[in-house]
Amino acid sequence: MTVTKQKLGTLCDGQKVSLYTASNGKMSFSAIDYGCTLTGIFLPNKKGNPTDILLGFSTLHGFVDSTSCFGSIVGRFANRISGAKFSVDGKEYDLDKNENGKTTLHGGFTRLDHFVWKSEAVNSKEGVGVKFMRRSADGEQGFPGKLDVTVSYILSKDNRLTLKYTAKTDKATPVNFTNHAYFNLAGSGTVLDHELQSECQGYLEVDKDLIPTGKIISVKGTPFDFTSAKKIGAQIGETGSGYDHCFVTPAYDGKNSGLPLDAKKLVRAAVLTEPKSGRKMYVETNQEGMQVYTANGIEGIVGKYGTKYHNHEAVCLETQCFPDTPNNPKFPPCVLKPGDTYKAVTVYGFEF
Repeated sequence: MTVTKQKLGTLCDGQKVSLYTASNGKMSFSAIDYGCTLTGIFLPNKKGNPTDILLGFSTLHGFVDSTSCFGSIVGRFANRISGAKFSVDGKEYDLDKNENGKTTLHGGFTRLDHFVWKSEAVNSKEGVGVKFMRRSADGEQGFPGKLDVTVSYILSKDNRLTLKYTAKTDKATPVNFTNHAYFNLAGSGTVLDHELQSECQGYLEVDKDLIPTGKIISVKGTPFDFTSAKKIGAQIGETGSGYDHCFVTPAYDGKNSGLPLDAKKLVRAAVLTEPKSGRKMYVETNQEGMQVYTANGIEGIVGKYGTKYHNHEAVCLETQCFPDTPNNPKFPPCVLKPGDTYKAVTVYGFEF
C-alpha cells in the first residue's frame, strides 16, 4: 500500500498543483488538488496491464479549461436549483443562472472544481489516498455561511475506493456534495453495452428543464427499471437524449429526516458490469439520491491522449441529496446548521 505526491504544474496565478497516486498493489487511482479531481482509476486487464477507466484529460490545463467536471468535486450544491434562488430562515438568496439562463447547476459559475485545495497524503489502517481541505467563504456562489469542507479519497486493500465529505458552517446553508467521475469500465468506446443493476425502486419525475416536480415514480415498467441487470442502452432511446435522472436509493426511508447524515449507514445503490472485460463496480452510499448520467453532452470534447469523446462513452453514478431540495418541501431537508456536521460517504468497489 503506497501513496506518492509529485508536483504536476503551476497555474497562471502562481498556485502549484500536486498529483497524488495511491496503490494497493492490485489497482490504483490518481487525484489532483485542483478541484479534488480524480484523474484516473487504473484496473488490470486480462494481461495484467493497467487500464484507466475514467474519462478526463492528460494535462492540468485540460481540467482548468473544462466545464464538464470530469472526476471533480461538485458543490456547494450538486445538481440543479430551480430559479437560481432559495430561501433559508426567511431570507432569499440569489445564485448564478448558469444553465438555460434560469437554473443553477453544480454551484454556478464559481465552481469548486476550479480552486486549488489544501491537500495531504493519507496512509492509515483504512487505506491510502489523499485528503483535501478548503474554506468556502460566506457568500461564495451566493450561499450563506463560511463552510469548512474536508474531502478524502481512500483506497483499501480490498479494492474499495471510499469518498468522504464533511462540512461545518457558521450559518444555516444548503449543502450537497458529490464527485462527477465519468466511468467506462472498458476504458474506451460506448457504455451502452455496460450492464447496470440498481437497488433503486423509484426515480424523481422531472420537468422539461430537468427540475424535479416532487413526485417519486416507481421504476417498474419504465426505461428506468434496472432492478434486474440490463444493458444501459436497452431502453435509452425512450429517455430522449439519454439518462440524466436522480434515482432514489434504499437510504431514503420516505421520511423528511434530512441532515446531518449517518456516515456509518451505507446501502448498496448499484452494480455496473462490463461483460467483455469482466470488470465490475458497485456503489454504496448514505445518500438518498443517485444521479445516473450517460454523458449526453460530451460530443467532440478532446480528452486523454487526444481522444475525441462521444456521447454515451461514459456513465456517471453521482450520489447526492435530491436535486432542487432547497425549493422542494417534499424532499428531505438539505440545510446544514451551525453545530452540525455534514457527513456524506460513497464507496466505489471494484472486481476484476
